[in-house]
Amino acid sequence: MKPKLTINEWPELERPYEKMEQYGPNILTDAELIAIIISSGTNGKTSLEVAIELLKKVENLSLLNAAGLEELQTVNGIGRVKSIRLRAAIELGKRIQHYVETEEKEDLHCSKNAINFFNNHLKYLPREEFHVALLNIKHEMIRTVQVATGNLMSIKHIDTKEIFREAIRSNAAGIILAHNHPSGEPNPSIEDIQTTKLIVKKGEELGIQVLDHIIVASKSSISLKASGYF
Repeated sequence: MKPKLTINEWPELERPYEKMEQYGPNILTDAELIAIIISSGTNGKTSLEVAIELLKKVENLSLLNAAGLEELQTVNGIGRVKSIRLRAAIELGKRIQHYVETEEKEDLHCSKNAINFFNNHLKYLPREEFHVALLNIKHEMIRTVQVATGNLMSIKHIDTKEIFREAIRSNAAGIILAHNHPSGEPNPSIEDIQTTKLIVKKGEELGIQVLDHIIVASKSSISLKASGYF
């Protein structure tokens, strides 16, 4: 009988770590993802084999979510540390999902709501960032996208194609632009206004409404739409 190969002896692109690096996490099986979390196997079993045994025991991911530390440790190869890692990963996933669901329900139908939302994200950042909120037809948040960061100097350097590429991918009906002024002053520059108008025009051509552009600063924040700039 041939000796069993360790994971490090497998063909490179069959190993969970290398597969994830090459193709991303979506291609990995549930067992492969668990194998990465638990990191190592035991007693001649690879981490992947331990992960497969765990999934057989709990039957599905929903029951894995409900499994406590003691139940996880009944699987051969999963001790105190590995069970804690698994519970931590599950909890982190739940918190991310809660955040996404909460953010998706953000209603940005008015300038006040949009300012409040972006104040929470951009107000005290030490450098400039340009974000775009992607909205559905009810003006509810789908997600936000950061399209630029660093010393922007002028938003005329913003990649308009990237803004609308993300909007089209998310089937957004509208978008809200936002960037911060670390100087503390919210007043828009000439370039801020001109570039906003160009983005509005491009949105009209694509059937995607630019609802607002929020400038966030530590002293105050403004809506270019409410201020009559477009």
